[in-house]
Amino acid sequence: MKNFLLIFLFLGSVKMIHLSAQENQFTDPRDGRTYKTVAIGDQMWFAENLKFKTSNGNYFSYNNDPSAVNMYGYLYDWKTACNVCPSGWRLPSNEEWLILTNYVGDPYKTKLISKVMWDAPENVSNSFGFSGLPGGLRDHLGNYRNKGIGAYFWSSSPQDQNFSFARELGKNAGNYASHLFGTNKNMGLSVRCMQDLKSSIEEEYDQSEYEESAYEEPETPQYEESYAIQKSVKQYAVFRTQSCSEKQDLYYNYLGEYECKPVKSANIKITINIHLSDPMYDEATVSMYDVIKKSTDEFPIEYVELLEDGKLLFHFSVVNQPHTFLLDESNKKLSWNSEWGHWQEEYFFK
Repeated sequence: MKNFLLIFLFLGSVKMIHLSAQENQFTDPRDGRTYKTVAIGDQMWFAENLKFKTSNGNYFSYNNDPSAVNMYGYLYDWKTACNVCPSGWRLPSNEEWLILTNYVGDPYKTKLISKVMWDAPENVSNSFGFSGLPGGLRDHLGNYRNKGIGAYFWSSSPQDQNFSFARELGKNAGNYASHLFGTNKNMGLSVRCMQDLKSSIEEEYDQSEYEESAYEEPETPQYEESYAIQKSVKQYAVFRTQSCSEKQDLYYNYLGEYECKPVKSANIKITINIHLSDPMYDEATVSMYDVIKKSTDEFPIEYVELLEDGKLLFHFSVVNQPHTFLLDESNKKLSWNSEWGHWQEEYFFK
């Protein structure tokens, strides 16, 4: 009897080991490719970048080199990334990425990247098995950048019509992707699919949740009478400007500090028209008239934000890249900042 029990328990343990191994991989039924998966907190993640060739959308191999796909996967534009994960899996939202990084804890970047393929030492632990690889990106102009330097992943959360939130790993990755500001949707980034761990083990998915449906234009919200920002048209006569560039350290990381140089002369009239035509999409217009050149530059403002210190922040895009104007009337200054370009222009008015 004792021998029988020992054999039974031994066979049972072998079976459990087998099941555990199966839980750490997933085979995509669309192309038969198998991916490693990893459970982190209440989430189940692909531990590899997606490598699926979709017939609906845009995907790219780094530098158009097919051999890069086996290691780094494909780079997808945002629209394609939102629909490319296999059934039962999804592109994580901005909030779901935050759940992951909060669970992992700081410094989460070193805990989520692979120990291999990085050009520079990264002090890596990869303690959660996420194994982020520096697959680089394809920018909105079609240029390939930062393989071996940065890992860039889409989220499903849009910031506006042109930008979506994303994530990057790598100490020299270059601020191309963040949960705080959007990345151009036309860029090519990597995809990591995820699902809820509880649902993947205990519940069956309602497939209707993932079925595609016709896009419905959301209703345009209306301004309340108590809205803090009021319609107005103001003009400012600029007498001095200066150009500023963001400082970098020895590893080319941006420091958030700017070095400014004055421009010799300026004779510019700035008109700010806050017309509040469409919330979050068309709230103002900023015009700059150069008196000497007799030319006008006009910037449609997507939305206007009232900051706690009373300053106004105007959000707009130039060639699909995020820009802002910061109006500081107490110090009689308008600052034009380029998030991606890491520069700003400052206009001083009377």
